[in-house]
Amino acid sequence: MDSSPSRAVLAVSSDVYRVYLHTGFDFPEKGTVKKWDQGTIKITINPGANDDPKATVKQSDELVMKGMKYDIDNEGTVDLEFFVDKEKGVGEPKLVKIEIEGKISSCGCVDPLYIREVDIVWNQVIYRFPIHNYLSSVCCGSSEKDEPQHGCAPYLYAQSGGGSVNHDELEGFIKTARDKELNIIKSMVPWEREDRVGPICGYVGYKKYNDLPRFLQFRQAWIDAFASSIIEGSSNLLPAVHFNYVSEYYGKALERDFKSFADYMECFVYMGEKVGWKKTDIKDGLKVGHIFQQDPEFGRQIIQGPNSTKLWKVEELSETWKAGIDKIPSHVIDGEDIDTVISDGRLYEIKNSGTLEGVKHGGKLSKALTGYSQTWYVTHADVLLFHSKARPEEEAFVPVLIRLENKNDGEPETFWYPPEDNVPKEDPTYLAWLFAKMHFRCADWGVYSIGTHYVRAHAQNEVFAISMYRNLSSSHPLFRLLKPHFQGIVGINCQARESLIAPDNNAFAQFMSSGDDLPQLLVNCCKELHYDNMVVPTDFETRGLKDVPNYFFRDDCEALWEILLSYVKEMVDLSYSSDGDVTEDTELQSFVQEIVDPGFKGFGGAGFPDSLTSKEKLVEYLTVLIFNVSCFHTGVNFQINKYLGYVPNAPPSLRTPPPKQDDVITMDHIMQSLPQYECALAAMISLEVLGNFSPIERFYVETKAEHKLGYLGENMAVSEEQEGCIKRMVVKMEGLRDTITKRNEEKYLAYNVLSPQNIPITTQT
Repeated sequence: MDSSPSRAVLAVSSDVYRVYLHTGFDFPEKGTVKKWDQGTIKITINPGANDDPKATVKQSDELVMKGMKYDIDNEGTVDLEFFVDKEKGVGEPKLVKIEIEGKISSCGCVDPLYIREVDIVWNQVIYRFPIHNYLSSVCCGSSEKDEPQHGCAPYLYAQSGGGSVNHDELEGFIKTARDKELNIIKSMVPWEREDRVGPICGYVGYKKYNDLPRFLQFRQAWIDAFASSIIEGSSNLLPAVHFNYVSEYYGKALERDFKSFADYMECFVYMGEKVGWKKTDIKDGLKVGHIFQQDPEFGRQIIQGPNSTKLWKVEELSETWKAGIDKIPSHVIDGEDIDTVISDGRLYEIKNSGTLEGVKHGGKLSKALTGYSQTWYVTHADVLLFHSKARPEEEAFVPVLIRLENKNDGEPETFWYPPEDNVPKEDPTYLAWLFAKMHFRCADWGVYSIGTHYVRAHAQNEVFAISMYRNLSSSHPLFRLLKPHFQGIVGINCQARESLIAPDNNAFAQFMSSGDDLPQLLVNCCKELHYDNMVVPTDFETRGLKDVPNYFFRDDCEALWEILLSYVKEMVDLSYSSDGDVTEDTELQSFVQEIVDPGFKGFGGAGFPDSLTSKEKLVEYLTVLIFNVSCFHTGVNFQINKYLGYVPNAPPSLRTPPPKQDDVITMDHIMQSLPQYECALAAMISLEVLGNFSPIERFYVETKAEHKLGYLGENMAVSEEQEGCIKRMVVKMEGLRDTITKRNEEKYLAYNVLSPQNIPITTQT
């Protein structure tokens, strides 16, 4: 007979702590369920409290969870009840320490376990300790218990509830734990040396993705999906390249040019299916193919396409336009005087020339891909756009002047204008204007892919993430606010530096004119970063864009900004009662300072403040970070298949230089300028890898039918008040979703990329 005391007897002399350990993460499309059973979990309540004379609680003995199996691929929970002698006076669980004692294998190592949260029920109250981190055990008999193990911290601390700012925390044992944890994490997340970074955004000091700490890497489902897409993409491209090598061996490689736009459209479907594009992406690409030659469509893509970020209203003409503006035909601006158009605020410009300054022609890999050595021309290209009063509103925003300059070869600038409306499509003036638009799109491809997408929506975000890990304790309420948004950023960027933009492994050099000179392009793009450009209402107002019709990127960004600003203000109000609280928060001030130096030191700090002194500025600052990493990245990334995949609409490279002013352009000339089959395929493969959601994304609005998980569940801000803020934010996001859905009814091409159900809360592609 079992002589151990009953639960009722134990409860008389003991404090009862019921511990719930939540592991794994929800991956709705995963069919397998894996279990982790490689060690014993040990939890200590209020660690270090016994050595703190001001502590109102005491430290417990280790609570051992032995012989359990924990979910990995899906969310799972294991719970145990512990009886702690009341005389120990442990009391309220304010802090926990979690460790793993691993089973002995050939090397003593265990796989890391992902722990989402620890909940403890004591005195009928639930205390929540958010973790969202990996944990491993000491390896190979190591006695260095405070040293990282297998890319993980040797133990994890977590404070209950909403966390606290450091200067508010009165009990020394909690301060000590925070400092200890922060020092360990800081040692694991170093900045790369300044002399290796140069005048671009700072980044983490690891060369290889596999060397990153486990918490900076992706969760396994995304690692598997990314690796699979790279392998599949390479396998689709290799047969075409191999065919060229074999052909060249027997005499002459086959030049696989597209013969006409109709020929390309037919090949587009085949290529899209070959690289695994979704049918909806292929369908949208074909829609673009039917209308891309029209000037209103060119203008629409400026304000609704993936690079809707470079437009400025013309207040007065710059030197860029002086040599061409007087030659604009009257019909182009509805017979109006150009000065009147400018004074009315209806002339706009995009100038890419400065961003492409010093960037050399590409094509070094052309022979390997196509069998022929080619030059892919980098052309300085700028455009003026006109808001017409005479046209229907949806056709009112049109290009009226394009400036092209082949600066690398010392050729003079040329200016190009739209022909009369009744000019046939085979007329040289029509084709010259079409070709000029293609050269602008080609230039814009490089500016977009490296500047708008990589630098602003990736490299910059890595700076924010590194500084957060290094300077904010996991118990800090701002860490808990930001962590879900910064998950995966460092990992995806490290992969990009290793396999996408590396000097010896440069994917863009396979298809993009400016791809051979990425270092120079990166430097140019980083110089254009500035904090003021990321304060959404200020940015659009500064650029004079309030009156541009159908500028849905602007409209949706402003709506999202207001929702996030309100949400962040509510969250900040929970932790900061005055401006003085902001000034005195040393962790926050260190976080802000490191973003400036070393984060953006290479180009003067990018206008970011090096300290914050008010709640209002803190709210704006945090909104900038969250908006950029989620909404901005979404707006510029998840339409690329639709608009950039259809090559004649947006050629990533062109094999002939921009036309001279008296050149006669034919359709044959245009088709011979466009990328060949292999390069077009390489572009589509890269777009497919970059332009799709990761399988473990979290979105602002949940859509179960599409396996899209919502924000709650990934949040680390877990107090009742904090989750109330999140829920109110989600309700507003749902309202915006409904508004955008209604706006898109009967649209030929929907603009729903910034509908909250399509916005991941972080950057993972």
